[in-house]
Amino acid sequence: MKVIVALVVFVAIGATLWFSNQPHNENINAPAAPLPVISRQQILTATDLVEGVKQGLQQDDDQVIDTWMSKAASVAKEADISKDDIDYIESDAARDYVIFQAKRSQFNEAVEQAYYELQGIDAIKAAYPQATDLYASADKLIAERDTLIEQIATELAGGNTPTNAERQAARQQWLKRYNEKQSQ
Repeated sequence: MKVIVALVVFVAIGATLWFSNQPHNENINAPAAPLPVISRQQILTATDLVEGVKQGLQQDDDQVIDTWMSKAASVAKEADISKDDIDYIESDAARDYVIFQAKRSQFNEAVEQAYYELQGIDAIKAAYPQATDLYASADKLIAERDTLIEQIATELAGGNTPTNAERQAARQQWLKRYNEKQSQ
């Protein structure tokens, strides 16, 4: 049995070596086309673009959004990416995509603020239907925060079931830590 296994392994190695040494039908002397330094996706997800579009959304100013999309198109042209990619960046579909990403970013920021300020996130979820796939993880984060606060309250109660006063004290400790973090 060992001989058969060894023979199969030997044949597999030999076949791999034989196929890897076969000549390729590629023209080795053909110059490779230069690749752009940035891709369409990298342009459309660039932090500064998303932040600029978020600013336009916060101000409810389409002109700000259009200015940022024009900047994205300029970057694409400077990077010499394909005409199809430039046309896409200049399209309404790309604008909608960047707005969608900006709103998802706003959702994340709003959830983070609610996390630290001990607020719920139902109103935030209602305001950002673009982030439905993020709701479960946001709910989990808030539940974990509430569990931590309950643990703090239990410690304040000396291991006993905490009272409302101890829960309130735990919430105050949480808020104090958050405010200290904000002031740094």
